[in-house]
Amino acid sequence: MTSNLFRIIQIIYLFLKYDVDKMLVDSDIVSNKKYFYILPWNWFRRKPVKNIPEKIRSMLEELGPIFVKLGQVISTRKDLLAEPIAKELSKLQDHVKPFPAEVSKSIVESELKYKITDIFQSFTTEPLASASIAQVHEAKLKDGSDIIVKVVRPGIKKEIEKDLLLMKRIAKYLTSLSDEFKRMHLIEIVNDYEILVYDETDLIKEAANAKKIKKNFLNSELIYIPEIYSEYLTKNILVMERTFATPINNKDELKQQGINFKQLAENAIEIFFIQVFEHNFFHADMHPGNIFIQKNGDNVQFVLVDFGIMGSLSKFDKKYLAENFVAFFNKDYEKVARLHVECEWVPRNTNILLLEKAIRDNCESMLDKQIKDVSLSDIIIGLFDTARRFKLEVQPQLVLMQKALLYTEGIGREFYSELDLWKTSKPILEKWMKKQKGISAVMRKLKYNSSDLLEILPELPATIRRLVNIINNNEFDINSNLKQLKVIEEKIKKNTLKNYWYFSIFLFLIPPTMITALFTIFDKLHYLGNFLLPYIIVVSLLILYSKPKR
Repeated sequence: MTSNLFRIIQIIYLFLKYDVDKMLVDSDIVSNKKYFYILPWNWFRRKPVKNIPEKIRSMLEELGPIFVKLGQVISTRKDLLAEPIAKELSKLQDHVKPFPAEVSKSIVESELKYKITDIFQSFTTEPLASASIAQVHEAKLKDGSDIIVKVVRPGIKKEIEKDLLLMKRIAKYLTSLSDEFKRMHLIEIVNDYEILVYDETDLIKEAANAKKIKKNFLNSELIYIPEIYSEYLTKNILVMERTFATPINNKDELKQQGINFKQLAENAIEIFFIQVFEHNFFHADMHPGNIFIQKNGDNVQFVLVDFGIMGSLSKFDKKYLAENFVAFFNKDYEKVARLHVECEWVPRNTNILLLEKAIRDNCESMLDKQIKDVSLSDIIIGLFDTARRFKLEVQPQLVLMQKALLYTEGIGREFYSELDLWKTSKPILEKWMKKQKGISAVMRKLKYNSSDLLEILPELPATIRRLVNIINNNEFDINSNLKQLKVIEEKIKKNTLKNYWYFSIFLFLIPPTMITALFTIFDKLHYLGNFLLPYIIVVSLLILYSKPKR
């Protein structure tokens, strides 16, 4: 209780020290300002607060690592923040004093139930890196393997819990001050941040993320994920293979190694789009501290670490995001506006013509540049900035994707200023969009839903019989229950269409499978093509001819 009180006093002091109260009085955001005039220095104020972005950043740094991480997260919310503030918050860095190595060793011994000397050949006292959630030590296993040991800070979860409680109270208070703060969904932002920050404290979850992304890029020339030593894994301890790749921000060293910067930049973009659209599982914390570079033959290979924050998009959002990118580069602003409404990024009743004009006015200048100078992250920021006036609702996963793209594009531009993002990303987007259409996409969806077949088909005759009996017995008044009849009719249509597709997949999959098995048994596989091709043609014609009308 005493520590909470002290923390509240500290926060209030820093709010006053950095003139947050004066900022709110001066702003148009707050309509109800009466509470701020309790403070005498606000009674006769004339001069506005200067250097607002710098003051906000400095205040968050003084508030400590949990507030710093929050600032890092919201720095990507260009839909909420003015550009100068967002830019300043992007400079926030964790400057956290490392905790003693003896504490690390005691945590390791307590978690693994062994003495340090029983597990490790060596364990460095000076940490390799120290951040807000954990710190990392170099070590060697008994077999000589070079590893890193990640240790969660002692007491960090209690500190997070305490600061999150205060953040929620601050968010609730600010929300009560104005409709603009309500629109920002501050409480929801803190709740989303809570999930992210707690995920970072769970190293078992991080290990699972690392294994998944490693599986996705198995034997890839583009990316390498260090091995996880599962036998030494707990919620607070992570032991990982140490690679001696070069940090991406060590540009001079990379140049000396003969790294092809153009290839590095293009690979960064390719990795991002493969993760988002093909794997639907992306590293959402791609800042330079988590990226290393090594040569793999003639190729530039990325080595990624720190998998605490990962993202994935719904099929719905992926589809519309890809279509948005393509529509943008085709300057089809009407389609961009329509897509915003269809995917419910803006309310359904939004005037598409007004939204199209706003998008055109805001973003046209970006596309007047040469294609190589067009920034995809700027496009997204421009979209968010425009759509904000139309009550844009940005989902947390889209924010993570935007953050990852911002980092990735920044890396690409830094290493190769002539980088053509569209040239690199277009083939991946087109390949993915192609997969979503045509017979192969239909087959995948049917295969995915085929488990429902056994439930639906047996029930269908009984359902139809009940409907017929109801109609024959005149058990409902058509005039008064017309809406119900339409609902039933629509259900029948949907079921008919659904069963049509189930029957189609049955015809496509089951008989060919059985025939293939028979041909295999009798060692006649070389005749299989003679049967399958005519069968597929006949079945395809049958399916097309028998498709129910809607």
